[in-house]
Amino acid sequence: MNYPDSVERSTEYLRLALPMMSRQAAALHPKSYAIWYDYVSGRTASLRGAIDSHLAKHGQLDEASTDAVFQKYIAEMDPAAAKRMTDGFQRILTNMADSAAQAGDKTAKYGDALERLSSELSTQDDPSSMVSEVLQDTRDMSEAMATLRAKLDDSQKQINVLREEVLKARRESMQDALTGLANRRAFDHQMAVCLAAAQMAPPAEAGTNQRAACLVTSDIDHFKRINDTFGHGFGDQVLRAVSQVIKACTPGDSMAARVGGEEFAILIPEVELNDARQIAEKIRLAVAKARIRRQDTQEVIASVTMSLGVTLYRMGEDAREFIDRADRALYASKSGGRDRVTVMAA
Repeated sequence: MNYPDSVERSTEYLRLALPMMSRQAAALHPKSYAIWYDYVSGRTASLRGAIDSHLAKHGQLDEASTDAVFQKYIAEMDPAAAKRMTDGFQRILTNMADSAAQAGDKTAKYGDALERLSSELSTQDDPSSMVSEVLQDTRDMSEAMATLRAKLDDSQKQINVLREEVLKARRESMQDALTGLANRRAFDHQMAVCLAAAQMAPPAEAGTNQRAACLVTSDIDHFKRINDTFGHGFGDQVLRAVSQVIKACTPGDSMAARVGGEEFAILIPEVELNDARQIAEKIRLAVAKARIRRQDTQEVIASVTMSLGVTLYRMGEDAREFIDRADRALYASKSGGRDRVTVMAA
């Protein structure tokens, strides 16, 4: 996010933001300052409305709701946010280098002018010693600016390397290495953000279908039998193939994660329960129709199916209750014969 504010204006925003931050239940960290700076500046009306609505209901922003506002309105989700932050830092560094270069050029021109002035004065009977001193100061300044420019160029190279390392580490820490889906850590984080945002959402209007976060939990039927019969290498192949199907069927604003051995979860924000059921059914059918071949013998395995459970978030419940209900729906699918979707309403 760009902040074009002057020093004077940003100082005023700081003066306004700090008292508001101190009244919240969240710590005074950069995320908190970012949302309150945005709030007092009035640059994002939707952020201000979300905060006002939450304060009217709950009185304070806690850590979870602060993080939810930051992710939704400032960062707009983790990996992309990390890239924007590092890219923004790089732009700042680039601008500093450009400014230093421009200042250096101007200083050089100024030095040339003083050189000419000194030369002209030297032909006179009484050359000014002051001009000589200013000329020396200008030379010193030019050298300092050249050193600064070299240091900034070197820092920019280091930032490029660090940015790639940070992004790579971020991706690896939030991604399941085998399937490429989000891992349990990423899922738990997104669940916390999603539920905090749900607490801040306005209630549904009377007569409209309820839209809220939905959770789809699933696992591969008889996966142990697949491993025992064909080996763990083929089991990994099945996991990767199923993950590709899940990824292809998951909406862009949702998160698909591998949360256990053969267990998967999809967190879908702001959706009707029937739409979430249709997504789960689409996954079930696609997996059942898929034909996975053994890489060594090219033997086709046609018996890979999935059981899935779907539920809608109930306002006020915690993540554990939400997940438990989805798991109960999943167990109902498995006890009912597998290869099916069970919906458990909130």
